[in-house]
Formats: sequence, structure tokens, C-alpha cells
Amino acid sequence: MTVTDLQLAALTGGLVRHFEHVATTRMADVPIVNPAVGVEAVGFERTDEGFLGVLVTPWFISLVLLPLEGDDWRDRKIGSEITHSFASGNYVFQVAGDDAIGAYQACSLLSPVLELADHATAVAIAQAALLALHDEDQRDSTSDTRAGEIARRWHDEEEPDADPDATAGAVPVEQARLSRRAFIGGNLFNRDRSVE
Repeated sequence: MTVTDLQLAALTGGLVRHFEHVATTRMADVPIVNPAVGVEAVGFERTDEGFLGVLVTPWFISLVLLPLEGDDWRDRKIGSEITHSFASGNYVFQVAGDDAIGAYQACSLLSPVLELADHATAVAIAQAALLALHDEDQRDSTSDTRAGEIARRWHDEEEPDADPDATAGAVPVEQARLSRRAFIGGNLFNRDRSVE
């Protein structure tokens, strides 16, 4: 095993242990949790930006970037956004983490995961998402973490008054959600289906 392999095993192992703990504590009685889905780090490998893979949990599936050896992401503000480019397009990652596991970056692919029948299906989606990420034929517009919208919905807050000029070209939330689901559930399993 190389130093890189050992570092990757330590980082992904820590990430999995952390989210397993969260699943059995803070998220234990939350209705968006799918008990048929477990926690797993899928397909992590070294890239120029960091160790990239997909984190599967009982309440979300996300692309995750973990720092390379020597990288110090402590100066990155939690919640700040960073765009990374892959063959299929640009993806907006949000900085997350805490003292227990350190900083990482995440881009939500599917949340919640209530419609998934089992853990194997979640892992298959994660693997397909990674393949599509590096596939130029899957190129689409920039993804969006929609962090502000998620926070407002979590706290049952009203949508802020929008400037009509600023939102003229915006995609409705429902359409964006369908597009992301089409990206995962449609394009990855049926190459003849176009992204909405």
C-alpha cells in the first residue's frame, strides 16, 4: 500500500465512521432517513483537486472531495462554494466539515434518498454518477448546491422577494430537482434520454 492509499483509506474511513455516528444519533428519528440505505464511501481516487468520490448515506448521496496530503482547507469558510470542472461540466461544491473529520467539499446528487429500495441501488447510482462525471457526452450546465434554498426549506422560511430582472433566466426549483434526478436516474442508466 502506498502513502496515498493509506491516506485515502484513513480519510474515507474517518468520513464513513463520522456519518455512521450521525446516522445513529442526530439523524436517528429524522423522517428523511431511509433505513434501507447505509453509509459508504464509493469510488474515491486521487485527482488534482483532492480525493474525489461519492458518499452514500441514508439521507443523501453527494460527490465529495477530501484534501490531499499537505492541503490545508481550514481557512475555507464552512458553507462557501467552489466550482470544479470535470469532463461533464462545472460543479459547485460546498465546503463542509467540523473538528471531528476536518474540512471537505460536497456537491449534492440526490437528497433525500427515500425512493431507493436498498443500499445496493444507492451504490449503483454513486458508481454511475462517477462514470458520468468523467463523460463528455454528459456535459450540461453548472450544477448548483442550492444551499440557501435548502436552509430556507429546512427552517420553513418564506422565499425572499425576488428581483424580476435577476430571476428572468432562472430555472424553477422543481425543474432543477427533476433535472438532477434525470441526470442520475435517467441519463446514467439510459444514454438515449436527454437531460431536462
